Amino acid sequence: MKGIKNIKIYGVVLTLLTTMSCSDLLDQEPVSITHPDVFWDSQANAEQALAGAYGLFKEAILTQSNFMYWGEWTGMTFMDSRNWIVGYIEGGGNYVLAYRDTSRNWKNFYRVANWAYTMEQYVKEMPVELFDSASEKDRILGEAAFIRGLTYFYMARIWGDVPIVEQSIESSDQLITEDGYIVQNPREPELDVLNYALEATNRAIGLLEYSSPGTQGWAITANKASAEALKAHITLWYASRDNDNADMIQQAIAATTSVINNSGTRLIDYVDEGQEGFDKMCIGQSETGLFEVNISSDMDESFRLRQSDGNHTGLTLNAPIWQSLNTSMSPQMNPDFYGNEMMATQSDRENDVRKELFFYEYEPDAEYSFLMKYSHTKDDPASEDAYALFSESNILIFRLADMYLLRAEANARLGNSSETIMDLNTIRSQANVPDYTGATDRASLMKAIFDERAIEFVGEAQSGYDRIRMDYFEGVPWVNQARNDKKGYFWPVHPSVISINPAIVQTEYWRGKL
Repeated sequence: MKGIKNIKIYGVVLTLLTTMSCSDLLDQEPVSITHPDVFWDSQANAEQALAGAYGLFKEAILTQSNFMYWGEWTGMTFMDSRNWIVGYIEGGGNYVLAYRDTSRNWKNFYRVANWAYTMEQYVKEMPVELFDSASEKDRILGEAAFIRGLTYFYMARIWGDVPIVEQSIESSDQLITEDGYIVQNPREPELDVLNYALEATNRAIGLLEYSSPGTQGWAITANKASAEALKAHITLWYASRDNDNADMIQQAIAATTSVINNSGTRLIDYVDEGQEGFDKMCIGQSETGLFEVNISSDMDESFRLRQSDGNHTGLTLNAPIWQSLNTSMSPQMNPDFYGNEMMATQSDRENDVRKELFFYEYEPDAEYSFLMKYSHTKDDPASEDAYALFSESNILIFRLADMYLLRAEANARLGNSSETIMDLNTIRSQANVPDYTGATDRASLMKAIFDERAIEFVGEAQSGYDRIRMDYFEGVPWVNQARNDKKGYFWPVHPSVISINPAIVQTEYWRGKL
């Protein structure tokens, strides 16, 4: 049976890397990841190490469907998973999920960041003669820096303050001081984490070149536009956390504009392209993608669909994708959720074609209307079972529509209403939604942008982060000012991390709740 491909790396990315801020490995012998003379001696090996970094990132976000828990279910926009574990979030905002310890543990992200950083240190010392060209060496370094920046950005959005590790952890003795004490890195302030992620991302931008749709690795490996898209997200998040930092807002506008003008991508016109355009976008590597996590059976990077809560397809799909309708836990539209009320009450949304493309039999109160973004499959040729299917839907991280709406948000923060509305209308027009004619004050425009993002990126695990960045929590009944004052919108740190590393202090809201 096929499974998510495990990238094999000479020397292996060690499982000793539970978290980079702590270790309980005092009783183990130091183990070297690899020796530079043995491994870092060819472009082919550097490429394989890079594939391993992408593979580790994929594992970090897909394990137990964590990317959906972190960025989708917390937003409560459209879909009610009706899964009892997700119910902890939807019912009362409790992020202490049963059987989901990895949702509160950042160790998988630190494995990614450490491997990317290790790559950067070794590859930059490799003679350029070992590569096909100097630009190929730069590309590999740039992609590694992109992965490091992306990983720290994810951690900043999920936990806020996290440790920063500026060291390549290659053996367990590096986790012990000369005096025999365990190295204990504290959590660094969120803005410092964002600066660290931004520094890595700027390095990636300087090293990478633009690519174009149709080229090998398009969207599933990083190029200059992917890094600029990441920069746009980091800088706008930073601005939102630092009293609308004007410099960061301008950097976000510059980054989004550069992507829009130089990436070679285009928006999907849902009206003209219909189902074909939607399918291409979701299957991936389409003309609108900027960075995606690859899911492809042809590349041995897929998994078999299961009607369970262990993966994102089980949490979003329903019959007829599955053989039967499980009415007790299958996902469906919830008429009380924010997005459904928004779509039902705004007259502009009456002919929004995304209702038909993005959902199966869209009706807010339909018994089994569900999301279709992860419905693309391929039959298993080795099985006669019609429901023996492999997933073919990529995880869309950044795409062009995101850049227009981030730029609209940045301009709204600056009071540039005409520029905001222009970008907002560009996205609305692709879905047969009339131009925006509402109020032009900041609060009204931010709501309009949030609404557009809610429907455009439904299921792509953005709305939970959008709520924090935009400080817009309408429709989330368990959010209140007292919780927000204690940063209760961030996820708690797993207690095992704190028990090993006393330098880690739990987020204020979650103290005493775990």
